[in-house]
Amino acid sequence: MNKYCLALDIGGTNVKSAIISSEGLSVKNSFRNTPINTQSAEGIIGTFIGEIKSGMEISRGLNLELAGMGISIAGPFDNEKGISLMKHKLGAIYGLNLKNEFIKYLELPKDYLIRFEVDSWAFLKGEKWLGSAKGLERIIGVTIGTGLGSGFMADGQIIVEGSGVPQYGWLGGLPYNGGILDNRISKRGIISRYSELAGRDARILDVKEIANLGAEQNDEISLQVFKEAGTILGKILNPIALNFKPDCIIFGGQISKAFSLFEKPLRNELSHVSTLEKVTAGYSIDQSALYGAAQAVFGLPSPNLVNLDETTVREMNALWG
Repeated sequence: MNKYCLALDIGGTNVKSAIISSEGLSVKNSFRNTPINTQSAEGIIGTFIGEIKSGMEISRGLNLELAGMGISIAGPFDNEKGISLMKHKLGAIYGLNLKNEFIKYLELPKDYLIRFEVDSWAFLKGEKWLGSAKGLERIIGVTIGTGLGSGFMADGQIIVEGSGVPQYGWLGGLPYNGGILDNRISKRGIISRYSELAGRDARILDVKEIANLGAEQNDEISLQVFKEAGTILGKILNPIALNFKPDCIIFGGQISKAFSLFEKPLRNELSHVSTLEKVTAGYSIDQSALYGAAQAVFGLPSPNLVNLDETTVREMNALWG
């Protein structure tokens, strides 16, 4: 029997939502993409509540009964309790139990099914279920947006340790040029490098605009920025992939919509990884994390694979910070 759930994908600046069926279909006209009011905890929670209410209204209008709610969100995050532990994004809600907030403001039953999934893991799960990684077993997922996220999957399960897997399963925390890779391969990293090469402050530009300059106007600076990004990613991923032996490396996040601009140098650096069958952008960059979040409702969510004690959370936030 086909079931439905409301899925949310919470990013650093926007929240996406859709009603997803257990057969892997997004209900027509249910997809939304809303900017987050990041000025305060009340503004952030208010945006989420508004998005959930809209999704529930759509489901009622279509006479669809929701089995629950699946939410993709950045880490560190306590998936099991629903508590935000991140400070690098949406820091105003640090320590808040989102599950309790949603139940309170939406007047839901205390046992209403609300499950959380780390955003990069949700993307990878969605692509494994319905996208470019379908049928493959050893997969690395890389999400490039506000920050650099990642996920490692073996035999259908997310893993955070083992041969080739970096600490926490997170590529962005790897050392790079006196800082971490997240500072270089991310929205702020792309904009900063473009500014440096252009000799002017490009913060008025969005990464999408920078990518369009390269793709549509053959802008040399834009093309160089993305070529460098592909080379850097490839050099970092090469030893990881040689050890992890993935069938596929798949890219998500909004910046991966410009995959064609960094694909060639990336592939060049990975050319000696014999196990690779695919190096590709995700089939559905906008919606794969929603499908992965839905799987947390229809199946089993990923547990807290990292020990989220006070020391570990502090260390993770120090890296992200």
